[in-house]
Amino acid sequence: MGNIINEVLKAIEKIKKKEEFEKLEKLISKSEKIFVYGIGRSGFIGRCFCMRLYHIGLNSFFLGETTTPRFTDKDLMIFISASGEKNTLFQLAKICKRERGKILTITSNKKSKLAKISDNLIYIPTKKSFQFGNSLFEQVCFLFLEEFVQFYIEKNRISINLIKQRHTNLE
Repeated sequence: MGNIINEVLKAIEKIKKKEEFEKLEKLISKSEKIFVYGIGRSGFIGRCFCMRLYHIGLNSFFLGETTTPRFTDKDLMIFISASGEKNTLFQLAKICKRERGKILTITSNKKSKLAKISDNLIYIPTKKSFQFGNSLFEQVCFLFLEEFVQFYIEKNRISINLIKQRHTNLE
């Protein structure tokens, strides 16, 4: 486990967190609704983030759920994709462009077709890893987004009572 933790820490150290947190906060604050999407394990990370956005009082939706509303020019789409090359994501990004909403891609591939069509990019530096697949990207992405939520809570002085009220009691 120490090897994984060390690898995650090294990758996190390379992220310009203050700059990226401020970028993400500005985009979220300007948006009426925030949509999040990823495929596979990146999708699980996206669902976690979307839930936290809801807990802190934001209008957030994971794309594909039956209660997902219409995407408009006042909204933000956040794609999470290590490769940024999945055709499904690219096709969805084209719809977002057509609707004139903002697109943010969180990726480890700055030159991907999804990165190129996006308005904004957060780069997660996880090119080489001893772990299988995109595990390092997903781990770093999860921690980055969790730390962003803490940053957002503190910067916007969101009360723990609001978060508790928006957290499920059906567990």
